[in-house]
Amino acid sequence: MIESIILGLLQGLAEFLPISSSGHLVLGHELLNMKEAGMFFDVMLHTGTLLSIFVVFHKKIVDILVGCLRRNPEQLHEAGYIILASIPTALIGIGFKDALEGLFENPRAVCVAELFTGLLLFTSQWGKTGAKHPENEGVKMNWWRALLTGTVQGIACIPGISRSGSTISTMIFMGVNRKYAGEFSFLMSIPAVGGAALLDAIKWFKCQSLTPEAALLDPEKALKCADAGSFTPELLVGMLVSFVFGVIALKWLMSFLQKGKFQHFAWYVWAVGIFGLIFI
Repeated sequence: MIESIILGLLQGLAEFLPISSSGHLVLGHELLNMKEAGMFFDVMLHTGTLLSIFVVFHKKIVDILVGCLRRNPEQLHEAGYIILASIPTALIGIGFKDALEGLFENPRAVCVAELFTGLLLFTSQWGKTGAKHPENEGVKMNWWRALLTGTVQGIACIPGISRSGSTISTMIFMGVNRKYAGEFSFLMSIPAVGGAALLDAIKWFKCQSLTPEAALLDPEKALKCADAGSFTPELLVGMLVSFVFGVIALKWLMSFLQKGKFQHFAWYVWAVGIFGLIFI
């Protein structure tokens, strides 16, 4: 139960703060020796944080949906940009799925990726709408900015590279308004995180239907299902913790972003990467 709470806390905070939730979960599993937690545990933690997006940005989401139904040009464009950004993310995530999953078994590679995330965060202050340019109101999102941001989100499937940190930094470098960059980053994460969780959930359900006889006939599939995990009270608590701290992290990050303090997270990420390389 204590391990579930800790991992739920890591997921809830790290999913939205620019410090990489996947990287923190890998390091958390390594330090807590929780390799037996299973894929379903991670899926449910991500589901908890996904729900927190709907809570924090419910008004924005409703505005977009209602605007699309009413054929409002502004809302239609915004929905289109979210869909457009999701295309390269999906192509990268699905096309390189096996290679990306292999990195989850390499904590040292995660630490190196954390150092890269820190570099992105630190240099973002010199972006067109970064902390060094508070007077710049920023430009509007367009199709090529959405595609580039979606591509970066796909690359951020690498554990240790923060999805929110890399996408927001990219938009800041392109001159997008900081507040809008934060909102768009989290809205575009809904299909990305939701899609990834759905694929893993389907994989988990398939594992549940694997009979002992079928496992003998297909040992490779049986091996992949060995860490599937199951629904437990500990899992429910971990999911609840990830949801609560996801809400806290979202509001905290949006505040930091609008105050021009986004780059300060770099120091924490660098510390994680350096200490990880030393002690793991």
